[in-house]
Amino acid sequence: MILCLDPRLSGGGYPQYILTNAARLNDDNESDERKFFSLYDKIVNYWFPSTEDYDITPKRPFSDSKDLTIDFAIEHDHHPLLLIEIQPPLAFQSDLVRRIAIGRVINHLDKIGSKNLHTDRLYAISAFGKRWRACYILKGMNSEGARPVKGIAIKNSFRSGHPECWNADITSYASWAALQRIVETIKGHVAK
Repeated sequence: MILCLDPRLSGGGYPQYILTNAARLNDDNESDERKFFSLYDKIVNYWFPSTEDYDITPKRPFSDSKDLTIDFAIEHDHHPLLLIEIQPPLAFQSDLVRRIAIGRVINHLDKIGSKNLHTDRLYAISAFGKRWRACYILKGMNSEGARPVKGIAIKNSFRSGHPECWNADITSYASWAALQRIVETIKGHVAK
């Protein structure tokens, strides 16, 4: 028996419990985004354990506005570090819905980002099932200063809804490596 220790050859850098959960979620025609919440919950808890004083808040409201509820907010000392919006995979087929999802992230960054004076970057992930993309803004900025996180997808664009601007699988090794870079950056800023 040969044991495969290279994460690129074994389906990604994630532990088996995350990969098993993800393997059950391969229906591109799924119309219920809630089926993906447990996967994202496991992923964010993997990267941001509560033992390191990170809080992961599902359905986090950021104001009295119902429109400003985030599917997942990762915070440290009550300050947002990473926002995650999840849409169902079926919706990815619509260019209009992809643009609306980008618009929601822009809205979140505009409302929350300008008040972010506690960390050097605020990150946001837009996901359609396992497809995802990420962007960030610098301290105190709004979406006008937003940048895509490079190295996630074939194309890097903050505003484009093109399908190649999304990585196809959040549990792939490429995604694991990209998230590792994001997490290291976030944790480096928190440690300051």
